[in-house]
Amino acid sequence: MTPQPSQHPQQPCRITADAFSAASADFAPATRRAYTGRLRAVQAVLGSEPLTDSALSRVLDGMAAQGQSPSTLSLTVAAVRTAARRLGEPDPVGPLCEIALRTHRRAAPPARQVAAVDWAAADAAADAAATRGDAIGLRDAAVIAVMSDALLRVGETASLDAADIGRADDGTGHVHVRRSKTDQNGDGASLFLRRAAIMRIDAWLTAAIIDGGPLFRRVRKGNRVTDERLSTRAIRAIITAAAARIGIDGASGHSLRIGSAQSLIRAGAQMPEAMLAGRWTSPTMVHRYAKSELAHHSAVSRLRPDHPTP
Repeated sequence: MTPQPSQHPQQPCRITADAFSAASADFAPATRRAYTGRLRAVQAVLGSEPLTDSALSRVLDGMAAQGQSPSTLSLTVAAVRTAARRLGEPDPVGPLCEIALRTHRRAAPPARQVAAVDWAAADAAADAAATRGDAIGLRDAAVIAVMSDALLRVGETASLDAADIGRADDGTGHVHVRRSKTDQNGDGASLFLRRAAIMRIDAWLTAAIIDGGPLFRRVRKGNRVTDERLSTRAIRAIITAAAARIGIDGASGHSLRIGSAQSLIRAGAQMPEAMLAGRWTSPTMVHRYAKSELAHHSAVSRLRPDHPTP
């Protein structure tokens, strides 16, 4: 049966990027920028044409024809739906958009996961960075240790202040993440740090003479630590370079988070524990990152006895 177009009112599009931007000041900055960008892309195609299920599905088809990934198409739909809720407009996403998303997901080649940097590799990368013996090396080692322990995203790491690090009497500590992609209300989260990570942080703070303000900062020539907060781009470059130094090619800003998820499952963590550590609201991402590890901790692997071969 041929699907029918959405029955939403055919009215001029009032879901605009500017309107959404003005109404979403409470969103995490990265999410706000991503959604606003996708709304501008839709506007560029439709102009003043009514934003309906049919119109948006055509936009998605055009994006796919231009080589844009299924994740970009999904982000576009999420942006439109979120903007509609925030602006009190009817949701224009209907069956035609859903069919377009499914069609382009099936047609796309499987996404290649970026290289993982697990716990052992993260420790080796931090050690290699620290052996530089200068402020940059100490900073990079601390960045790697904190991101690996706390499964931090790049944007969360860039926004940390020195005051966000807490210490316990036994030498361990925690990092307080004030806002994240999955915490739009800004409730915050406190995440465990091992003694090794606290030692890395303290070595960096001592070398940089930091007692407040941004935690991870730009270091200029002559080992001069500035007041400038490290950018997300700089943090991604740190991880990529540190991984390459220990023989891991293809690492990205997400590699430490992926590797820590794998290490957690490998060490015996249950799905709810891994989700809590990574602050995921569903098991989807843990399944994506740790497929092999989950297979080796399945019910079959635990309960079915091995049959000896002749």
